[in-house]
Amino acid sequence: MTGEGHKDWITTVDFHPAGSHLITAGSDRNLKLWDFLSSSIAHTFSNVHTGPIWRVKFHDTGDFALSSGGDGVIKLYDMHALKVR
Repeated sequence: MTGEGHKDWITTVDFHPAGSHLITAGSDRNLKLWDFLSSSIAHTFSNVHTGPIWRVKFHDTGDFALSSGGDGVIKLYDMHALKVR
């Protein structure tokens, strides 16, 4: 894999149901979507929480992901549009 990784420790990871991607999150408040097919970072969601991100999970279809952070907020991500909903 190539690309700039997290700037601080990684707290959570989850594999896409199809096995094509990995999503990581950490204390730098960023989520990174890693693409196994191109061996690179497909997208970075920057500063999505005001504190560390403790958990990230793909939906069973892989179309969406959820994150929960130390700020007490849960966020929904559209994996096709690459937007926070």
